[in-house]
Amino acid sequence: MKRPGLFQLSFIILSLLVCLSACATRTGIFAGGTWQRGGLQNRHIRVLAVDPNNPQNIYAGDAQDGVFLSTDAGIHWSQRGLGLPLPTATHALVFDDPGKKLYAATDAGVFVSADAAQHWTAIGGLPGDSYTALAFDLKAPHTIYTAAAHHGVFVSTNDGSSWSTADGGPPAGIIINGLTFDSDQHQLWAATNVGVYRSGDAGTTWQALNNGLPADAVVITILPASINGGDRNLVFAGTNHGFFRSQDTGAHWSTSQESLSGTSVYAILIDYHQVTTVYVGIGLGVLRSDDNGQNWGGVASGLPKNQPAYALASGGNGYNQLYAAANDVYLFPGNSSVFDPSQLFPVLLIVVFFFALYRLSTRGRKRSRQMLKPDRVIEAGTPSPHDVPRDFLKANAPDKTQTNNIQPISQKPEETGEGEEGTAINGGRQ
Repeated sequence: MKRPGLFQLSFIILSLLVCLSACATRTGIFAGGTWQRGGLQNRHIRVLAVDPNNPQNIYAGDAQDGVFLSTDAGIHWSQRGLGLPLPTATHALVFDDPGKKLYAATDAGVFVSADAAQHWTAIGGLPGDSYTALAFDLKAPHTIYTAAAHHGVFVSTNDGSSWSTADGGPPAGIIINGLTFDSDQHQLWAATNVGVYRSGDAGTTWQALNNGLPADAVVITILPASINGGDRNLVFAGTNHGFFRSQDTGAHWSTSQESLSGTSVYAILIDYHQVTTVYVGIGLGVLRSDDNGQNWGGVASGLPKNQPAYALASGGNGYNQLYAAANDVYLFPGNSSVFDPSQLFPVLLIVVFFFALYRLSTRGRKRSRQMLKPDRVIEAGTPSPHDVPRDFLKANAPDKTQTNNIQPISQKPEETGEGEEGTAINGGRQ
C-alpha cells in the first residue's frame, strides 16, 4: 500500500487545523472576534453588573436613565427603572452575596431591587447625598459599605436597615470614587481623589497608602488581585495618570513596564479563567495584559475611536464574553463565538503554499516516471537467463536447422524458368 508523502500529510494536517479553528480557544492564532455593539445604543452607560446566578443576565447603569437589563448576554435590552427617580445617574451596581438582591448607588441615594431590577426601593437611614460606591463583605453577607460624595463611608450590618458612619474614615471633604472589599484578607479599600486608603477593621480606622503615586493622582478604581484568586500581595490601581501596581499590599506603588501614564484608567477587570490576565478600560478603549499588568496590548477592533471605556465585566455562557461600557455596551467576541473568519487568513496562506508545493512535487514525479518508463520496459523485456526456469528454456529452445524464422531477402526473380524453380525450392523450405 502506498504511503502518503510529506506534502500530502502537510496538506491534510493544515486542512484539519482550518476545520478545528471554529472551536479554538481565545489564545493563539485562532483567537478572534471583534467588538460588537450590543442592542443598547445611544445611551450613556457608566457601570455594569452580572447576575452571579445566571451570567446571561447583564445589568447596565446609565448616566441619567436608570438601569437596563439584558437576559440574552447583551443582545437585547429593556429598561428597568420603576421606583428610581429619573433622571438620575447610576454610579454603582452590585449584587449581594447570594445574588438575590441588586443594589444601586445613585445621585438620588441607594436603592435595592429583589426582582431583577423591575422594582426599586429606596434604602432609608442615609443622609441625602449622591452615592458613588458600594461593597459587600462576602464572609459577612449582611454587611454593606457605601460611600457618599460629601459624608464619607457608611456601613450596615443588617442588609441596609440601619447605618453607621465610619468615624475613622478618609479625611472629610474628599471624594470616594470606588470601594472594594477583600473578604479573604478582610480589608476595605477606597479609591479617592487624594489617593488610596485602606481599612483592616471594617472602616473603623484607615491608612493612606500613596508611596509611589503622583502627588496629584486621582485614584478612580482599585482592585486587589486576591479577590479573583490572584497573588495576595498584588493590588491594581487605575488613576488619572495611568495604571499602577503594588506587590506589597499597597505599601509601594509602581507603573507597569509598559507605562499607561498618558491616559486615565476607569476600570480594571481580572479574567475569569486566567488570573494573570488583566483588562483595563481607558480613555481610548480597552487594553489587555497577560502578565499581571506589566505589558499591554489591544483586545480587538470594533470600539469607537477615542471613546473611554468606563466599565468592564465578564459574563455570558461560561463567562467567556467580555463587556465594555463605552456609552453604549459592546461585546467581545462580538459574534458570541471565538471563531473569526479573518483569523483564518494566515492559515489559508500556509495551506495554499503547501498545496502549491504539493502540486509541483506531484508534477515533478510524473515527469520523472515518464522519463524512466522506456528504460524500465527494456529491462523488463530482457530478463536474465538465471531468472527463467530451465524447463521453459528447453521447451522453447530454437531448432538448429532453422534460421530463427529469419528469411533471406529474396532478389527479384528473372523471367526464366530457373528463377521460378528457385522460388519454388525456397517456398518448399518454408
